[in-house]
Amino acid sequence: MVTQHLSASDWLLRPPQGAKAHILFLARHAPDAPAYLCKAYPGDGGYPQYYHRVYTSLTNLGYRVSTASHPLALLSGDRDIDIVFSLMNRMPFANPEVLVPSLASYLHLPIIGAPANTRALAEDKWYAKLAARAVGIPVSDGAVYGTREALAAAPAFTGPYFIKNRFGAASEGISADSIQDDWPGARRVAERLLDRGMQVLIERYAPGIDITVPALGGPVMLGVVRPNSDKTGGIITEDLKRDDPLGYGLIDVGKTESLLAADVRALWQAAGPMDYFRMDYRFDPDTGKRTFLEFNICCHIGRSGAICLAASRFGLSQEDVLGHVIEYSLKRQGRGS
Repeated sequence: MVTQHLSASDWLLRPPQGAKAHILFLARHAPDAPAYLCKAYPGDGGYPQYYHRVYTSLTNLGYRVSTASHPLALLSGDRDIDIVFSLMNRMPFANPEVLVPSLASYLHLPIIGAPANTRALAEDKWYAKLAARAVGIPVSDGAVYGTREALAAAPAFTGPYFIKNRFGAASEGISADSIQDDWPGARRVAERLLDRGMQVLIERYAPGIDITVPALGGPVMLGVVRPNSDKTGGIITEDLKRDDPLGYGLIDVGKTESLLAADVRALWQAAGPMDYFRMDYRFDPDTGKRTFLEFNICCHIGRSGAICLAASRFGLSQEDVLGHVIEYSLKRQGRGS
């Protein structure tokens, strides 16, 4: 059931009164005991501030929260944990989103998000496209390349092309050069990504703008959000995603919203349940055409992100969203009150 036209009171779950769950919160720069202060960070992206705000929101909701900054903290032997909440989706090895859910499954610990097999599907943008196409969600033609030798053969479809990392998060590998009119240009960009150690996904470029459809467990389609971009084609590049200088805005897609709602339902039935997720598209405002790109489970759930912006349509705060996500996850895994 997609409930975007109902009020939040029809579907929102809230933490119970009294004793609440004990959460192990995993994040690369999670605040440490005993003071739980926001860590200093020399890089970009504001990650420690984001993780600290999530930690603070969880504790404000009344949950008991332990923190750790390494995935192997799961193996410490502490079993006084009701559920794991991991935001560790970028680690220096292939398919990092699968590690923590797999460890949690091995230890019989519930984890927020989705099982490892669904996380693996979301991590692989090519497999995600194939799965989406199989359940009737429109996608562009695509082809994958893992070696320079494979690039000797052009894909079976014509340009313009869009070249990106087959795996990875935060638009890693996407630049203004990712749009190429012809195969020689596409091949040059693909070679650069291969040289960075990435596998490459090449798609037929879809005109329009980027949009994203955030959803919560239920499934609850929260709305449609546009990531703002000043790049050619309105694409979201690695530098835009990393620094997020332009932010997000709600967008009215007219009659296409009902089609997006159907997509949420179809993906949910095929790959769910998921506690929170986001479906990314190209959308042509002139024609209403939508083209699915990928879905993301470990997506940004901070106050400035697409999920909380869309949830604000219902009058919900970040704490409301987090409370629903946790209680939904506990309930679906048989740990709810």
